[in-house]
Amino acid sequence: MNYNSDKPIEYSEQDLLGRTTFSKQLGEAIYKYDGKDGLVIGVFGKWGTGKTSILNMVVNEINLLSENEDNRPIIVNFSPWNYTDKDNLISIFFDDLRKKIKFNSNNEKMKQIVKAIDQYSGVLNLLSYTSVVINQNWIMMLKYPLKYFYQYIRGKILEDTNLAKAKTNLEKVLVKSNQKIIVIIDDIDRLTNTQIRDIFQLVKQVGNFPNIIYVLSMDRDVVCRALESVHNIDGAEYLEKIVQIPFEIPALLKPRLREIFLKKLEDTVNTINDNLKIDKSYWSEVFANCIEPYIKTLRDVNRVINTFQFRYKILYEETAFEDMVALTTIEVLEPQLYQWIGRHKDLLCSTYSHSFSALLRNKSNYRKEIVDELEKIGIKTDTGIKFLTTLFPVFADDIHEHKVGYTSSNIRETMRVAQEERFDSYFMFDLKEIPVSRNLINDCINKMRVEDLIATITQINDEGNIEYFIDELRTLVETIPYERLGLLSSVILNKLYIFSNNSGFLSLSAYNKAEFLAFDIMNRINDESERYSLIKSVVENTNKEQLGTIAYFINRIELSHGRLAGKEEHIEKQLINLPHLIDIESRYISKINEITLSEAIIDIREFNIAFYLWDCLDKDRAQTYLKNILKDDINVLKFICAIAHDSISSNNDVSWYFPLDQYSTYISKDIIYEKIQEFDKRKLDIFTFEEQIKLASFVLNYDQSNHHNVSEEEAKKLVNDWINQWS
Repeated sequence: MNYNSDKPIEYSEQDLLGRTTFSKQLGEAIYKYDGKDGLVIGVFGKWGTGKTSILNMVVNEINLLSENEDNRPIIVNFSPWNYTDKDNLISIFFDDLRKKIKFNSNNEKMKQIVKAIDQYSGVLNLLSYTSVVINQNWIMMLKYPLKYFYQYIRGKILEDTNLAKAKTNLEKVLVKSNQKIIVIIDDIDRLTNTQIRDIFQLVKQVGNFPNIIYVLSMDRDVVCRALESVHNIDGAEYLEKIVQIPFEIPALLKPRLREIFLKKLEDTVNTINDNLKIDKSYWSEVFANCIEPYIKTLRDVNRVINTFQFRYKILYEETAFEDMVALTTIEVLEPQLYQWIGRHKDLLCSTYSHSFSALLRNKSNYRKEIVDELEKIGIKTDTGIKFLTTLFPVFADDIHEHKVGYTSSNIRETMRVAQEERFDSYFMFDLKEIPVSRNLINDCINKMRVEDLIATITQINDEGNIEYFIDELRTLVETIPYERLGLLSSVILNKLYIFSNNSGFLSLSAYNKAEFLAFDIMNRINDESERYSLIKSVVENTNKEQLGTIAYFINRIELSHGRLAGKEEHIEKQLINLPHLIDIESRYISKINEITLSEAIIDIREFNIAFYLWDCLDKDRAQTYLKNILKDDINVLKFICAIAHDSISSNNDVSWYFPLDQYSTYISKDIIYEKIQEFDKRKLDIFTFEEQIKLASFVLNYDQSNHHNVSEEEAKKLVNDWINQWS
């Protein structure tokens, strides 16, 4: 993984910002400057605009222009980071200057400059030292004669050394040498306010030495505020007095910055995933509203790309690319908004809690409430709201900025963060929040053999994640390769019987969703004869456990033709034509007749619909079978369990009811009640716990006018009473 370095560039060949021309022109101007007076040049630009890179290219240009000269400019990079006070700063400055000159040449001219600098800086250091000594707290405790003695000593030093004389001598040597010295001081805006003041006092004090050019790099606004803070003066006016030639770094045009960002983004993606698919319309919206407003410098670009590279490598198979780039951008550049999003899933996603809170909130004031909340944490609300409404359509609806063309199905299909599970996986950084990986689902769609597919779906169901898997698959139906449609639909039909039929209030069960999924997949098969062959194969291979669920599927086709309980024909829903349907009916009846010769089917899933279809198509066989099976007391109890239907209230209470009217010719509820009451409760364990609850529900409902009133919880109490009574 290659991260984008935030280090300044060294050479023009590395320049991405188009600063080369400016840098070369500045370098040439400094090189050609032939004035003898000292000169202070200011290079002004915001943090991250490439000031240091420009200075590096300026230095390279000067070195290039003077590479064949004997009297090349001496370049001193002064870094004023470690000093104790202003006087110490001056000492460090001249020490750096002396070392650089000494390093560059040992000729007599250079030796004279070094000697003159040593003399001048030595006087300054001595004066600084005596000032410190005299002003130390301990000296004030001494007797006055000692204080006067030090003042006398300081006076003698001044007399003997003569600071003005040392300065004049240095100036003469610098003029005579005709040696251009370029002092570069970078990153001034990163110093403390006091340090910034000291730097400018240094430049003010030594800036008029001949043949020395100072190049100062800084953020103008930061420096002005610092000078105003410590001097209580107009910072801009102070700068004007120090800096003789100001250069503002040319503003980086948005198109150029955009080009750099997109190129780096493309390179990052290609190293990890060479098969990226994006929604161009959505990407354009995301880039305009969620990315570009925040990226203002190359440093911003590099920081975002580096963070994105890390996240993308982990999450690219489970999260929409567009959303990842957008969220990474604010994670780096607007962290307050990023953190706010992470704390407010129920405001932004279509969660269960969101549905109820939406009903309770004051819709007219909701947008203002959000705006006020964002303002409190320092978010620029216009860009913040655009970001939120772009990534979270549910939220957009809530504040009346509906995003056209986006459905819950689309959000799931494209793995957007607005989907609840993916929101959690992204912000928790835990792929366990995704019950079934998109990679595994894609394998199911594209390449798994039938045995592996069956095993995988069975395992997903056993782990309790089948509903999520089916929801995902339904959104991806259009992506299934045509040659895989038959395989997938037949496997799903064959496994219908293992899927739970439990559902929440107003929601579909995994079983219902899987049935719809099978229809959706088959509808993609263009040739009716192919669909018929597929359904025929499924029916012919049906086993006992599948009889009920396959009957349910066939009945849906019957209804589309207006047959059996169907009131009218719906041609658009017909998977097969009528002759083929009649053939399917015949094959199903043959199969159920065959199975019931050797096996009881009273306990199969969807017995009710299996018997209904059988009774409609082969009444004599069906009735004979049921009459015979109900001669056994245990089968009577199994029967009432088989035909039970659950009902779920708005508070998710479950109750059971029993549609006995259609079986009145076979058995009465009174007989069933008697059989349950007479049954030896010590043998209850031959029934599943759910079957026990159904039996108890029947007993409790026996005298009720409305069979929906008795809850499952009441039935569980009765089961416990039975167990305790007979234990």
